[in-house]
Amino acid sequence: MTAAADSHHAALPGPRLRLAGRPSPRRRPDPRRRPDPRRRPAAVLAVVVAALVVLAGCASLPRSGPVTASDPDLPAAQGIGLFARGPEVGASPQEIVDGFLAASAAGYSDDFLVARQFLAGTAEQTWQPLAQVRIFADAQPQYTRTPDGAVRLSVASQATVDSDGRFTESGPQAAIETEFTLVRDADGEWRIIELDDGVLVPFAIFSSVYVQSALYFVTPDRQAFVPEVRWFPRENLATALVRGLLQGPSPWLSPGVVNVAPTGTRMTVESVAVTDGIAQVNLSAESLAAESEERALFAAQLTRTLREVPGVQEVQLTAAGAPYEITDDVPELPAYPYSSRNPVVVADGALAEVDGGEVVPRPGADQLAGLDPRHPAVGYEQQNPTTVFLDGADRLMAAAGADAPVELVTGAGLVPPSVDLRGWVWTTPAANDGTLVAVRPDRTRVGVAAPWLDGGTVVSLRISREGARAVVVWQAAGSTVIDAAAVVRDVDGTPRALAEPVRIGDRVTAAADLAWVDENTVAVLGDSGGDSEPTVHLLPLGGPTSRLPVVEGAVSIAAGRGERSILLGTGDGRLYERTGAAWRAVHDDVFDPALPG
Repeated sequence: MTAAADSHHAALPGPRLRLAGRPSPRRRPDPRRRPDPRRRPAAVLAVVVAALVVLAGCASLPRSGPVTASDPDLPAAQGIGLFARGPEVGASPQEIVDGFLAASAAGYSDDFLVARQFLAGTAEQTWQPLAQVRIFADAQPQYTRTPDGAVRLSVASQATVDSDGRFTESGPQAAIETEFTLVRDADGEWRIIELDDGVLVPFAIFSSVYVQSALYFVTPDRQAFVPEVRWFPRENLATALVRGLLQGPSPWLSPGVVNVAPTGTRMTVESVAVTDGIAQVNLSAESLAAESEERALFAAQLTRTLREVPGVQEVQLTAAGAPYEITDDVPELPAYPYSSRNPVVVADGALAEVDGGEVVPRPGADQLAGLDPRHPAVGYEQQNPTTVFLDGADRLMAAAGADAPVELVTGAGLVPPSVDLRGWVWTTPAANDGTLVAVRPDRTRVGVAAPWLDGGTVVSLRISREGARAVVVWQAAGSTVIDAAAVVRDVDGTPRALAEPVRIGDRVTAAADLAWVDENTVAVLGDSGGDSEPTVHLLPLGGPTSRLPVVEGAVSIAAGRGERSILLGTGDGRLYERTGAAWRAVHDDVFDPALPG
């Protein structure tokens, strides 16, 4: 196995920047991927059936004539077009609630006009459907009647999405319980007069109506993009993305990134029109307050963010009705600064590299005699990368080529190290006092404040490729939790703190190790209930958890670029790599695989 095991993905073609009034050639839109089909629960079956009727009515098939071959140029998939009926005469309270749920799921296509037909009184005007989305698993909701006659709905919860598109996954036992108060109107028909804001949909419908996207902010040193995953309706996606970018990052991410849009910048036209592949973004005069370098960086943010919109090939910017003048070159920043290299492993009590089909000792392997090397970590440098490892459980060492290794940190039960893009090595004693340790190979050492960890037990931590985010697996009050936090640094890049975190992966109930696999996703080796062995869970920072097949005895994980770059190490020294949809054992008697980071 070589460095090619880190399976590079070709960069997707992104939209180009074009200032108003400057012509540019057209390019055909890229096709969109169709969403994966999923089972629909019975509660919304009528919606899906109606959608299929609508789709079937879009074209008629010839019933006679010769059979001919064709090679049609199909348009990009647009998701399922949902259609709902209004309330039926004589419907019972439960049927009214069921119909309302179906109509609200279809409401993104008709501005919720049909859904409001099921409401009466002030609810008809005050109900806010976009306040939140509550997503339930593909199961049949259960209805009961309360003592005062309201209809109570209960169903297993999968996630919620707030009005700004932030996705929060629910825990394994979480449930949605909500009530609908109904009365008879002047015609004797039941209507809903009290209900919660937002819509309630199964994941199958949600994934058709909403699309996972990302807003792209910038590291404080202006060297890389930092994405924040959001979920927005497919309808008017470009508008939602630009609006979200101008509003800025979420509170948890804000301390670690920069949004260069000047304060007060807004869209003067409250919709981003996409015509012939050109997204037209009209900004207010406040955007002109930025200096030329900042304007170029802001344009880079916009074009990278709008790459999420299928069919957008160019971005046209105006400000206060005139072309948005940019004199500096618009930078092309990486969102996942990562270079592949051979995995580092522990073999025969020393550090080695897996090069093709061979396990090759690293320079200085003979200097590790008498040590107990574990959990190596490797930096991003192309030449002589920073390489560190734990000696036993209580000492962090830096490998020094052919020379003897250098002691960097001692402490009881040190967490396996992570190396960031700037060469800082992160670790901490497992029993945490609210401070992490960051150290450089020259022994420069700083404490990194993380007061929210105080009193907990840290299991694993990894710094993101661009260095702006950390993900920490830790135990608190007997439970395993996974938190993502922004890294706060000095102007010279020295880490100083982890900001208040956001919880991810609530469905994972136990975890042993983690690794970054792309700009938005970490792979966590753990348990989500009922697993016979620790399993790799893919956790987007702001998306649903998915699982890969089990590898018996897996205890450690490493990854480079993409799901297929994941490596697993077992307790008995077997190394596995991804092959298609399965795992393949590639080496024996090697432990603790590591890739940069």
